[in-house]
Amino acid sequence: LISLELLPMKPCAEIDVTIFGSGVVTTDDGSGYNFDGESTHSSSSGSGTSEVEGIPVYLSAIKEWMIEFGSSMVFISIRTDMAWYRLGKPSKQYESWYKPVLKTARLAISIISLLKDQTRVARLSFMDVVKKVSDFDKDHPAYVSSNPGVVERYVVVHGQIILQQFSEYPDQNIKKCAFVIGLTKKMEERHHTKWLVKKKKLLLRGEPNLNPRGAMAPVTSKRKTMQATTTRLINRIWGEYYSNYSPDELNEGKNCEVKEDDDVEEQEEKEDEVEEQEEKEDDDALEEKLVVPEKTQTPCSAPKRTKSCSSNKETKWDGESFGKKTTGESLYKRAIVQGDVITVGGAVLVLVDESDDLSAIAFVEYMFERLDGSKMFHGRIMQRSCQTVLGNAGNEREIFLTNECMDFELEDIKQIIMVDIRSMPWGHEHRKMNANADKVDRARAEERKKKGLPIEYYCRSLYCPDRGAFFTLPFGSMGLGSAFCDSCKIKDDDGDRRSFKMNASMTSFIYRGTEYFTYDYVYVSPSFFSAEREGEIFK
Repeated sequence: LISLELLPMKPCAEIDVTIFGSGVVTTDDGSGYNFDGESTHSSSSGSGTSEVEGIPVYLSAIKEWMIEFGSSMVFISIRTDMAWYRLGKPSKQYESWYKPVLKTARLAISIISLLKDQTRVARLSFMDVVKKVSDFDKDHPAYVSSNPGVVERYVVVHGQIILQQFSEYPDQNIKKCAFVIGLTKKMEERHHTKWLVKKKKLLLRGEPNLNPRGAMAPVTSKRKTMQATTTRLINRIWGEYYSNYSPDELNEGKNCEVKEDDDVEEQEEKEDEVEEQEEKEDDDALEEKLVVPEKTQTPCSAPKRTKSCSSNKETKWDGESFGKKTTGESLYKRAIVQGDVITVGGAVLVLVDESDDLSAIAFVEYMFERLDGSKMFHGRIMQRSCQTVLGNAGNEREIFLTNECMDFELEDIKQIIMVDIRSMPWGHEHRKMNANADKVDRARAEERKKKGLPIEYYCRSLYCPDRGAFFTLPFGSMGLGSAFCDSCKIKDDDGDRRSFKMNASMTSFIYRGTEYFTYDYVYVSPSFFSAEREGEIFK
């Protein structure tokens, strides 16, 4: 977290500090901060709390900010490349950074009110105003200290905010009063005028940097993540990366190098020591931001908290047959496998290959009994997020339906998986509702995880890796139990489309879904020509 005071309150080309904002955007109700009390729940983004209803956003870099005040309210706004945002009530984490800015704004308003009460504004110099501010009671909203030296130091340090409010005030006498002139001189003496925009005299690029933070290390680093937009997902991804590719392995590789020249070897050893020292400093900074687990778990691991089947190995049908397939095999709706009830439309964990440690999740389309008495079910494979193009950026609880299907024996079922088939409405008008639903779902999942309850997966998309996209689930054709499988139909149609069929009249044929007639022109591969011709050279 970082204070807004490090950014200019006016557009400036040379900004060496980058600040990002995040929060909750709501409708602007025009409320702000009271002079004498705490803030009301204001309207915009920047620093929203969990109680405020709105759309969570992550803003781009903040370019400038400003303070406005009215009869009894204070408004603080920030500007990005896209729009202006009026800040509301800050979060608990950012409240300690936000209070000095609000306190300085109240101090500037109190000084303006103090100058307006004077018959002649020029009578009060900078030190006179400082003494009057030090005489404020402790209950005063602009109280800083009873020590004039402390008050003077506070006013000079936060002079940017005070001068901005004076420059926006409509009274010319207050704009050019002795207090403003004295404060400007004090800031110049402290070299605290980095963000002052001079109209007549242009600063040359060769002049020394007057910013008090100029000699300090930059706030952001190439190896650090963005401060305002870092999430648990980003921390987890970088944590896995640095645990797999640790600097220790890189150092071991460097030690294997052989150097022939002794002088070159000594020089390179010194350079390596400097580089290792810099890497250790960067690694220490990274450890403050990232929590790297001691033992990295594989992205796809078998679920540990799932409902496992009992030791009873009996497999039987639960209920009578309700129909038959075209091959004469009986269809069933329910079955009891090792003491647990398996139903059509549910999800189970099956062992596809004994050499594969990761079991597959299958969606039960229908169950049937073969003519030889084998109890089977037809299932569609469901893939975890880490098995798709999402990788470790996906949610560990989200799984995706695929068009890969096959027959399994009921005895191959290892566990019952709780999967919620969801339908999510699309469109900009549903963004707020979807965000709130995801927030409630994550909180519920965390609560179940703390209590040690089984993991509840959810599925809301069909994953087609050959087409490289996610599609809406075919709700109307899933889990019917009537020996119909949408995936099998797609495979049959694809096989028919790729097959070669000749017309009965021998005047046309169909190849890969395209019908060709006589006298059509087609492109033919050169490899099908028997005679090869060498390329002629013309001069």
